Order: sequence, then structure tokens, then C-alpha cells
Amino acid sequence: MVRLLRYLGVIVSTIALTLGAPARAQDPAPNPAPNPAPDQQVPARSQAKDAAADGHTPKPVEDAAEPDHIRGQVTLVEASLIAVKTREGKTLSIGLHDNTTVIGLSKGSFAEVDFGIYVGAVAVKLEEYSPIVRDSAVWLHKGFELRIIDDKLRGIALGHRKWDLTSDSIISHGWVDDLEVRVLSIKWGPTDYDETDVEVPRDVPIHKMSLADKSLIKPGMSVFVGALKGSDGKYAALFVIVGKDGLVPAL
Repeated sequence: MVRLLRYLGVIVSTIALTLGAPARAQDPAPNPAPNPAPDQQVPARSQAKDAAADGHTPKPVEDAAEPDHIRGQVTLVEASLIAVKTREGKTLSIGLHDNTTVIGLSKGSFAEVDFGIYVGAVAVKLEEYSPIVRDSAVWLHKGFELRIIDDKLRGIALGHRKWDLTSDSIISHGWVDDLEVRVLSIKWGPTDYDETDVEVPRDVPIHKMSLADKSLIKPGMSVFVGALKGSDGKYAALFVIVGKDGLVPAL
């Protein structure tokens, strides 16, 4: 955010100088598409920059408290139980309790992304630097999805950790601290490098997450469930993310 304020300050100063200078007929026409300033360009690859990127890009960690992830479609709903047919073809019974959090997932738009909003993304690290300007290079991540998260859920899953969508995927949650075209910095800590730079391609799903209740869970709906398996082998849901209007959770 400090970088953004400095950049806006430069723009304001430039406008003020331009307005204060008298126009001259002999001045050449301005270049309609000037090259970006050197400090706005992604630095060229080098061993030194790669080493800096390795040091400054967050390392995903395993979360021992992470529940089992169950992805599939609801086939049965009872008062305190749902059955989910997984993508692998198994049918699992999952208990619901009073503390189970139900989250609705609806269609979103990248136009809704702005500074300070809380977001989450599953992504994978690329072998290229982020275009967001810093004192040192950091690696860019390519998003599989982006979720715009309601303020009532702000703070959930804060941080950067390993994820099981692919063998090398991560998940990052935090607030938007910087934005460069379709690359955003997801900020989750106090230092300049406690953030994950994620590119959001135009063809990936963008969803909105909001609190809901158990009445949203119905047969035929696609869900992503975080559940703990007890010593008796039975699952109990910590949270259920439900895709509305036929949406399939991409995470």
C-alpha cells in the first residue's frame, strides 16, 4: 500500500507541473504509448534475482489442523447428516452439528476486486517474477480460482499454506494489498513479503463466499466439505461450502 501511495504522489506531482507550465505550439506531440518506467518493469531473470525470489516468496507449509477435504455432490440430507458422492465415486456419510459452518458460493466478477477486500485463491507457483513492483523479485503464482469473501467471514484461513487440489498447489487468504492488471497481492502478514502474488486468468472461476445456514444444503448441490474423522471412522463436518445455482466449488 505504501508503494501505491508513493506512485499516486508521483502522478499528482506530474499533473500539477503540467498544469502550471504554459503550452508551447512548437512542443512535439506526446508519445501516445510511452514505454513504462524502468522501475515499473518486471526485472530480467538472473541467478541473483532467482535467489532473491526464493528468499522472499512465501514457502507453503503443511497445516496439521487441516481437516479432510471432501469434494462431491449431495445425495441425501437429513437433520444431522448428509451423504456426499465424491468425485472418486465413493459415497460418504458426514455428520452435521450446531457448530458446522455453512458457506454459500455464488458467481462473482473480477470487477468487484478492490484494495482492502478479503479474498482467497488456490494457485501454483510459476517460474516467472511478479509484475508488482518491490525492492526485490518474488515469484508469481497462477490462480485456479479466486473467491471474494464477505466481511462476516473476514479473517478465515488467513495465511499461505499447501493445498491438495494438485501436487504443488497452495491456498492463500488475506486482503488485497496491491493490484496490477489481473495480478493481486494477497496480504496475510505484517512485512512486505507476507503476501502472495496471484495472477487471475480470464478463464478461471471467480466466486463470492457468504455465510449461510443448513437449509442451503440440498440433494444435487455440489459441495466442498472440511470434515474430521473420529476414532469410530465417522466424519463430522467443520464447514460445508455449497455451490449455488449449479456452481461447482473450484477449490
